[in-house]
Amino acid sequence: MQVERRRRPIGPQQRPIESRRQSSERPVQSRRQSTERPVPSRRPIQTRRPIDLLQKSLSILEIIWVHLRSSALYLRLTDRAKIDATGLIQSRRQSSQRQVGRRRQSSEGPVQSRRRVRTKFSRLKYRNILCLIAGAIAIGWIVTIPFRIRRPPEPPVILAQQAVSPQEALSPPTIEPSENLAARQSEPTFSYNIKTPPNPVYSQELQGIVDESVKIATSKGLPAERLSITLFDVSNPKTHTFAGYQNQTLRFPASVAKLFWMAAFYSAIEKGIITQRESTFKNDLDQMIRVSNNDAASRLLDKITDTKSGGRLAGEELQTWLKKRTQINTFFQSAGYNDIRISTKNYPIYYLRQEGPLGRDLQLRGDASQPIRNQVTTDQAARLIYEIYTRQAVSSVASRKMAYLLTRDLDPKAWKNDPSNSIQGFLGESLPTNIYFGSKVGYTSKSRSEAAFVRTLDDRAIYILVVFADDPAYAKDETAFPAISRYVFDRLNARGPSTVQ
Repeated sequence: MQVERRRRPIGPQQRPIESRRQSSERPVQSRRQSTERPVPSRRPIQTRRPIDLLQKSLSILEIIWVHLRSSALYLRLTDRAKIDATGLIQSRRQSSQRQVGRRRQSSEGPVQSRRRVRTKFSRLKYRNILCLIAGAIAIGWIVTIPFRIRRPPEPPVILAQQAVSPQEALSPPTIEPSENLAARQSEPTFSYNIKTPPNPVYSQELQGIVDESVKIATSKGLPAERLSITLFDVSNPKTHTFAGYQNQTLRFPASVAKLFWMAAFYSAIEKGIITQRESTFKNDLDQMIRVSNNDAASRLLDKITDTKSGGRLAGEELQTWLKKRTQINTFFQSAGYNDIRISTKNYPIYYLRQEGPLGRDLQLRGDASQPIRNQVTTDQAARLIYEIYTRQAVSSVASRKMAYLLTRDLDPKAWKNDPSNSIQGFLGESLPTNIYFGSKVGYTSKSRSEAAFVRTLDDRAIYILVVFADDPAYAKDETAFPAISRYVFDRLNARGPSTVQ
């Protein structure tokens, strides 16, 4: 006759051990339940909707701080309870696997878990994580308020050549305007407002600087016949001087044409030709001037001229389209920008899926053997830069906006890692970082060009430098433009403001 063996009761309550299935299905009670808080449920807490930080960030900071302190205390208590509960579970599992006869009542505390204790951040609940994130965002938003509302430095203004009355300050220096500027801006026709070009004085000293700049290019094996340079010295408010090399030769300006489209856009806005709000085109303006994006430039040129790219046209329909598109040329030609052509788009244009001109844009270029390209002189580009920084281009407000768009940061930290930067290989790369620099570059596989305005903080050197190089050799060379720019800067900065001869 077999004797039924009974298991000895375990624990202070002397209860028989239940089956392993039943024990595993029951929640294990903590031995310290009477003195400590219970272990919270492990069910995930539903996330709350994020608080409107822009309206309530200041008022919730104190609440977040109090909540974080209470959360930290709560986490410390629950961590201790979890450790004790885990040790109790491990102890019971180990004791249940041994034979009843070999088990002994242990006087020691619960066996500690051998599992690695998780870090505090890994034990945070969803509610705590959301509160921490919300607090960090709120604090960051408040801290950055002064930086977000701070306006960038005002672009400098070229001083007039002589003391004039406020009404005459808008007219070109030393030139008596043929008609009132305000009346010109109210004209219904779409044309540039400054009809008379500036009249700087030719300087033999500047000519020597320009000639040495040409020698820098030829010393690098680059062709001088495809190079044009214009240099305006505006450091002396009494007299503005200039010099140049092939500076009245029409050349392909590449993306420097976007400088002219920008001025035409602001004129169209102020004359009401473009009826949408200016803010509608803010992104395209930034992309066209700061990044030189061809897609943005294409959309703006279409808006200015009321045209669209597309398939081929014929007859009167083609003539109407050509007249609208070429009005961007007459806009400047009627103001003394003789023979300028800036009606052709820059390519590639990705939203049109065009690597080059097609359809009516190809018809605009005419004969394929001698296509009509954009053509600008360095004098014309220098004139527009001059009129922008004397606050005459379109209007004083528009000129200020254009100057902001042209402003560049010469600190290498700002452009070194930017593949679309307009500094490396151009006029700004070799200049000091603690100066004002505004420019528009143009670059293709067959040309390199730039129109720039430079001003030192002490006003020893204030000048405009425009360099066009319409040759593949210049496109490949990234040293000529920086070398020319540094030479001009060193000469003008060492000399200081020019004096009247």
